[in-house]
Amino acid sequence: MKKNAGLIFTRILYVLFTIGTIISLFIVYRDIDNSFAFKFLIAYVFFFFFMLLYIPFITVLNSRKFKWVEIRKRLIRFGGLFILFGASNYLIDYFFRPSNIDLFRTFSSAFGVSFGISFIDVIFLKNKKK
Repeated sequence: MKKNAGLIFTRILYVLFTIGTIISLFIVYRDIDNSFAFKFLIAYVFFFFFMLLYIPFITVLNSRKFKWVEIRKRLIRFGGLFILFGASNYLIDYFFRPSNIDLFRTFSSAFGVSFGISFIDVIFLKNKKK
C-alpha cells in the first residue's frame, strides 16, 4: 500500500505542533528561564505562524477535489456556524461583560471554531490516483 507523502507530512506537522504546544505550556507555566527555553519558544512562535498559513492552504488545495455541491454545502455550514458562534459569543459578552466587548476577539474565535468544524476532514484528505 502506497502512502501519500503530503498526508504523512501533515500528520507529522500536527503531532509536532501538539508536542510543541505541550512543551511550551510547560515552560511558561513553570517559568523556566534559560537560553534553550527562550530559543524553543521563539521557534514555536515561528512554527505556530507557519501552521496558521499551512492549514488554510492545504484546505484550499485539497478542496479542489470536491464537486461544487460539496464545497457549497461546507461553505453554507461554515457561514451558519460562524453566525451562530459569533452571535452567541457577542450575547454572552453583552450580558456578562457589557463594558468590555471586543468584537475582534469574539468573531475571530467564532471564525476559527467554525472553520475547524467545517473543514477539518479536508486537511487529512487522501489523494486518490486512478
